[in-house]
Amino acid sequence: MEAKVSARRDQILDAARDLVLREGYAQASMHAIARAAGLTRPALYAEFGDRDGLFTALLDREEERALTMAAAALPEIRPGADPAEIAVEAADLFLGMVLAAPGTWRFVLMRDQALPPSAHERVARGRMALRERSEAMIRIVAAMAERELDAELVSYTAISASETAARLLLAEDGTQRRDAIASTLRWIARRAVATAGIGEASGGARR
Repeated sequence: MEAKVSARRDQILDAARDLVLREGYAQASMHAIARAAGLTRPALYAEFGDRDGLFTALLDREEERALTMAAAALPEIRPGADPAEIAVEAADLFLGMVLAAPGTWRFVLMRDQALPPSAHERVARGRMALRERSEAMIRIVAAMAERELDAELVSYTAISASETAARLLLAEDGTQRRDAIASTLRWIARRAVATAGIGEASGGARR
């Protein structure tokens, strides 16, 4: 019984998310969501209480999914590894993560103006959590190379480039440009490490 309820809940949330992505939050009424999910409005109200409750549950689920995937996609940092290769691996893992759950990442990476004001803080908090994890990894890599750098600045730069690459990948023609997007993000990752002075090419730690 619990599995059936959980499956129906996910069915509703998937329908709501996809409707927001296609038509925007303003068009995602309970009637429209029920129709997209193949259910009745009473079923939605029974599950979530009201529209605000439904969208709170959707934000909860997508935020948890994104953060769980991001935590699992961190590259292994081996002693003596080339920081540039770690950065490239991180870029590849990130793009693989986006392709594995395109619906979640389209929602997470939506522009603020496409979401209700109540969601802005939640989305910002989720992105900050991603930046903090990125920053922590950068600090570890910098320590391995015995270099000092502004980890926050490097992290913001890396996340901005990654989000742009993800949006391009998730665009209508993204699959056709996948290789170009991936190679460009790898190049940016290598250049960021070299500019920060922590890669092998810049005279940092060597294996």
